[in-house]
Amino acid sequence: MSLERLWLKVAPALSPLGAIYGSFMRLRRRAYACGLLPAYRPRARVISVGNLSLGGEGKTPVVLYLARFLKERGLRVAILTRGYRGRAKGVVVASRGEGPLEPPEVIGDEAYLLASRSRVPVMVARDRVLGAFWAIKEFEAEVLILDDGFQHLRLERDLDLVLFSATKKSLSERVFPAGKLREPKEALFSASAFVITKEDLAPKAAEELSQGLKPFGKPVFRLRFSFSRPNPLDEAPNEPPGGYFAFCGVGDPLSFKLAAERAGRLLGFLPLPDHVRYHTRLLKKIKREGQRCGAKAYLTTEKDAVKLLSLDERPRPCYVLPVDVVPE
Repeated sequence: MSLERLWLKVAPALSPLGAIYGSFMRLRRRAYACGLLPAYRPRARVISVGNLSLGGEGKTPVVLYLARFLKERGLRVAILTRGYRGRAKGVVVASRGEGPLEPPEVIGDEAYLLASRSRVPVMVARDRVLGAFWAIKEFEAEVLILDDGFQHLRLERDLDLVLFSATKKSLSERVFPAGKLREPKEALFSASAFVITKEDLAPKAAEELSQGLKPFGKPVFRLRFSFSRPNPLDEAPNEPPGGYFAFCGVGDPLSFKLAAERAGRLLGFLPLPDHVRYHTRLLKKIKREGQRCGAKAYLTTEKDAVKLLSLDERPRPCYVLPVDVVPE
């Protein structure tokens, strides 16, 4: 049994801990709101893209969309990200706007993907206040996009976007560790607007989610993810063979499975933990499962692909399913 499955099994018994953690997060947010804890106001506009749950809402494609949208309008934009699961210390320039400067093992898979696709400077810093300072000093940034920033209250923001995936039931969850919420739902009153992602994958659920968010009195926007034709990871043929075995290590594997089913004939699927570290035994398991179901090729996400490129034992031929945001 995986750690996540074990956690989900015992989560109901952790309600007292969830109540304690929820109270702490509630007090923390109030302390920032009334000035007991100081927040830094940078000399730039700040847009936070965050979520209430532990992950899987689709923040990375939305951050990429916003960066492109603002850059096309002549603004100097920089992305601030934590670099989760990376080894970077202090402030690291992941990109100057021309591609990654560090490998994913150093800056993390999401930061590497942002650096690869955004064409704007990307700063990796656990202390986003320090990251903001250097983004303004080094790149004269006018707009900072704060990746996964809803709970990072030390940095003041002008726009607080909170994302919800239509494929998940986040509003019915409980606070961690009894559930998958990072803080109590009342924190949503602090948001500027809500964005429902992946509405095309679950249109009925998207409408129910939109109704569930109405009591918080904020604008609700929707967007869908546009999945392009699978691209070869490296030496794979340009024409994908029929029949994929799909695998991914993302926060919302169901969304990727639904998208993979639209991309071609899906013969098998293996969901892995978010930000999974690929190693020899796991890669052998993926290849074994693919062979067992008769797949002619493998399919994965962009976030997984950046970690596979440096591994000689990766499954072959392997394709990547690109994703872009299409807002209403």
